[in-house]
Amino acid sequence: MAALVSADGAYGGPVSVATDQVAALRSAGHEVTLVAGRDAASRPDHPATRLFRARRPRADGFAGMVAPGVPAWVLRHARRYDVVHVHLTRDLVTLPAAWLADRLGVPVVVQTHGQVRAEHGRLQGVLDALWTRRLIGRSRFLALTGHEAADLQRQGVPADRVDRVVNGVPLAREVAAAPGAGPRVLFVSRLADRKRPVAFVQAAALVHAVRPDVRFELWGPDGGEAPAVDAAIAASGIAAVCARRGPTSPAGARELLAGGQLFVLPSVAEPFPMAVLEALGAGLPVVLTTETGLSAAVAEAGAGAVTDGSPQELADAVLRLLGPAAWQEAATAARELARSRYAMDVVVATLEETYRRAVTERRPG
Repeated sequence: MAALVSADGAYGGPVSVATDQVAALRSAGHEVTLVAGRDAASRPDHPATRLFRARRPRADGFAGMVAPGVPAWVLRHARRYDVVHVHLTRDLVTLPAAWLADRLGVPVVVQTHGQVRAEHGRLQGVLDALWTRRLIGRSRFLALTGHEAADLQRQGVPADRVDRVVNGVPLAREVAAAPGAGPRVLFVSRLADRKRPVAFVQAAALVHAVRPDVRFELWGPDGGEAPAVDAAIAASGIAAVCARRGPTSPAGARELLAGGQLFVLPSVAEPFPMAVLEALGAGLPVVLTTETGLSAAVAEAGAGAVTDGSPQELADAVLRLLGPAAWQEAATAARELARSRYAMDVVVATLEETYRRAVTERRPG
């Protein structure tokens, strides 16, 4: 399995997806090696993990990132595996790894996490011409949503080569505690425009006017919105109860969620946010907008609140869910939703079937 990993969560949800899949597949008895580009701080957490230093020429993007050790390792070792599963984005780490495995005749399963879309810029077009389109003819693809599956098909992936998969989450060992004095409301994600962290701060100010005891924390690497977040906190006069804490590791993020009382993600155009799944797995009620791939399931289960994303609706949902009865009901529903619909054994069964199909399709004759 090939991917990118980072100690500070800079590579986002796909890192958690890949590492959770690896752990679950190993628990199911499969031999799995995780091969990944890494930042300077990341360290292997398993003897069968191979991490190679990745470098990116621009701090604000991943398209030019390179990790020469990853394709070199794939070239030497890929043939001893039944399948190579690549968590792929348009970068110079995962694309060459997938292309090399395909050229070596090893069945390839590609999971793009909604990152390989039909619309793209000049650099993405060059990468597509060199590698992405060469994978379309023989690889199997995993899609999180119907929209992602349709996008892949628009790029030429046959419909019968796209399998649907959900992101799964292990149930957290530590679960969130009911609100008491000074409840914590968390934002744990990249501080990027699409995630709308400023809306979180604006909602915090509205809640503070009613419940001055509530504390708000923003955790995650800067995706361009950190200055705006700091300015919004200062302008709202809530610095005493609202703080931007900075990045945290994927493991650290899960500990944070278990220590909070509510999770708020005002994102738009969010296919399948892993941070939300991790919050649900910790029994943490969530507040979302209508524009995530998990909004309908959360609303149906009563595992939190789905809003229009305005600061006022976000604040109203936070105030309601901090009530003891409402919180307990939503927290119980959150944990059950994670267990029943997004358990890792469901993901493993899907992956096993996809791998079998990939092997059968590449078998000679």
